[in-house]
Amino acid sequence: MTSKLWAAIVMRFMRAILTIFVVITLVFFLSRAIGDPVSFYAPIDSTQEEIDFLKNKLGFDRPLIVQYGDFLYKAVQLDFGKSFTASRPAWDVVTERLQATVELGVSALIIGIVIGIPLGVVAAVRRGGIVDFSSRVIALLGQAVPNFWLGLILIFLVSVKLGWLPTGGRGDFQQLILPAVTLGTFPAAAIMRFTRSSMLEALQQDYIRTARSKGLTQRVVIMKHALRNSLLPVVTLMGLQVAGILSGSIIIETVFAWPGLGRLIIQAIIGTDFNIIQAAVFMTTIWIVFANLIVDISYMFLDPRIRTGGGSV
Repeated sequence: MTSKLWAAIVMRFMRAILTIFVVITLVFFLSRAIGDPVSFYAPIDSTQEEIDFLKNKLGFDRPLIVQYGDFLYKAVQLDFGKSFTASRPAWDVVTERLQATVELGVSALIIGIVIGIPLGVVAAVRRGGIVDFSSRVIALLGQAVPNFWLGLILIFLVSVKLGWLPTGGRGDFQQLILPAVTLGTFPAAAIMRFTRSSMLEALQQDYIRTARSKGLTQRVVIMKHALRNSLLPVVTLMGLQVAGILSGSIIIETVFAWPGLGRLIIQAIIGTDFNIIQAAVFMTTIWIVFANLIVDISYMFLDPRIRTGGGSV
């Protein structure tokens, strides 16, 4: 790779680090803005002496700027304190649940890509046909139907009525199918629509007419010329879908009793486990920021003109 490409990658990496820094700073100050953090730890019937002792023990009686510096220092070391409910380091609890969420999220994104891109290409190439009409209807339903409702319907039909797949839990491949399909429905619909729209625009360009005039086959024109130049907005959408899948997994993991990060966040909010919430927010920020970083870098390989331009991170 050229020095300009390396410089562009380093610049985007630095932007990613800055974004993470801003987010964890917001987490710190917002947590203090909503009230005294000691209230998350102290029992309801605690005396003032017990509260003061707890403040001193946890360092909340120090100046805010000192607390902020200590928070950043510990965050860099991935130390967010102990979970109130699990009595273990919060970061360890979050990382244990992350594997399940990544497994579910990657499976859902793969479903979205495998279904969305081919269907979008076929719909664009055969514009106005039955495939185009059917795919648009499917895409509309995929984006309109709430995924938690779809999950409940799939559980009722596939698991309860037909008995084909388990209703929830995690352990084998069969338990992954229903939550992955449910979570992957929206990305598949969105990717299909973006692919179709981008392909329709690309097929009207002069370079496509030139390629056809050279006698290239339809397959080469579509796959090598039209599709490659149509991927930039689709890749952008894939980066955005990482955040969407993560937020959607909070509900889907609860519906299917999937022991992932989303379900942990719900449990932490209900149990006011403040340290778990902070660690989970930090983890999800890293996930989303670096997913967008990968998308940004992939732009430079899909379109060399972007290598010295702005990025999406």
